[in-house]
Amino acid sequence: MTIGFGIFVLIALATANISRQDSKRGSIIDLIQELNTGNVAINMTAALQAEKRERICKYSREELEYFTLDGLRKLASSVVPNASRMRKGQLIDELVTATKALRVAIALMPDVPLEVIEANSAYANVKVEKLNNEDLVSWTHGLYREFRALVQSRWHSDGSWDEAIHGDIAGLAYRVIHWLNTQPGEQGDGGLSFLTKLRYRTHIVNILTELVETEKTAVYFKQLESCLEMLKRQIKIQIADIANQKKGLQERRVAQRKKEKETVSFKPLYELATATLTKIEQLKPRDWKRVSVSLAIVTGRRLAEIHRRATKFEYVDKSHVAFTGQLKAKGDAAFYFEKNPSYEIPVLIDASLVVKAHQWLKDNSKVVDTPDAANRRYSGDLSDFVKVLKKKWEIEHEFFTYKGLRAIYASVCNQVFNNNDTDNELYLAQILGHGRGELLRHDDIIDALTPQSYKSDFRVVDVDCVKF
Repeated sequence: MTIGFGIFVLIALATANISRQDSKRGSIIDLIQELNTGNVAINMTAALQAEKRERICKYSREELEYFTLDGLRKLASSVVPNASRMRKGQLIDELVTATKALRVAIALMPDVPLEVIEANSAYANVKVEKLNNEDLVSWTHGLYREFRALVQSRWHSDGSWDEAIHGDIAGLAYRVIHWLNTQPGEQGDGGLSFLTKLRYRTHIVNILTELVETEKTAVYFKQLESCLEMLKRQIKIQIADIANQKKGLQERRVAQRKKEKETVSFKPLYELATATLTKIEQLKPRDWKRVSVSLAIVTGRRLAEIHRRATKFEYVDKSHVAFTGQLKAKGDAAFYFEKNPSYEIPVLIDASLVVKAHQWLKDNSKVVDTPDAANRRYSGDLSDFVKVLKKKWEIEHEFFTYKGLRAIYASVCNQVFNNNDTDNELYLAQILGHGRGELLRHDDIIDALTPQSYKSDFRVVDVDCVKF
């Protein structure tokens, strides 16, 4: 059986003592099939009921619709009373209602960060980094007691500060960073991801702020408030050092990848896209993977962008479309795309075919509402499909994946539409949707590493097949 989307479902099944004939099954589709056909036996204990409820809450309402009524009843056992007597719509409502509080908690509580932090070739593995909230609160309260005593000892009765306060505050900031660096996580080095460290940093700072606010009537309140601002700045500076180290590592990795470039002929990719998209009306629903990969080849968009319901490709001219649906936009970039949701991109085939193909995916129910749902539902099958193509085309490079098609698209566009310019970071950023916030504020691209990474893996040849 083809393994689908390797996500939290596998964890939920394992912890619920679910026995299966094939222990490698891990996709949401596999789970649905097993529950629908009755191929699972669940021995639910009281201790596991809460965990089961927590796992169920990660299914969206849309995903629950894919279960049969019998499958939903099995899923709802020990969670929804009288589940065996309910109709499908009512049972889905009850499942969502029964886990509503947990859904809110997982989405909003900073001490329960559940995030996909890496994808491992064929499967999207969910790495869960949990922090014991009591540990964080207890540690932060201890830090505050030291902070408060320090402020009191460094403030002189004549209204002046001991000069040592600056070094002491920097030392406390280092303690925060050191604590974050020593917490267990799911990264390769056994630590927390950088984004998780940022989240916990924010949580620590918020606790310290609340503790200072409780002392508004204290004699040292103004001094506490002033030193807290110093501490926040020091933590920010020191966490930025980690970011700079991360950036330096990224630079070294990009340089290494450039040394390991593989020459890839664009011809077979173009032939696949052409054969698929020019005959879109003749295709069957089972051909959706060919359509998806073909769209990635000729548009350079991400999997979650192509399979998201809100995404739009609108015809501009034969070689360009207006694209709506840019993902991974934060800060200034998010503000830019909120004001300018569409932007023009080049395509490597007749633009009208791109518009039709994406509508075909929608017509055949191969789009979902959220990026997470798109990755969970389609990444496994598409990864397997690209692996088959990789073997067929005798490509060796480890980064030839669905995501890697984005880099190949960028290289071909640079050759076809940008005169093969070697100084092309700005052009690549523009067609891939990167740096929009930077362009908005600075009229230039500050982060050149991301565009550079798209030209680090492949030397693409045989692009003369692209003609308009």
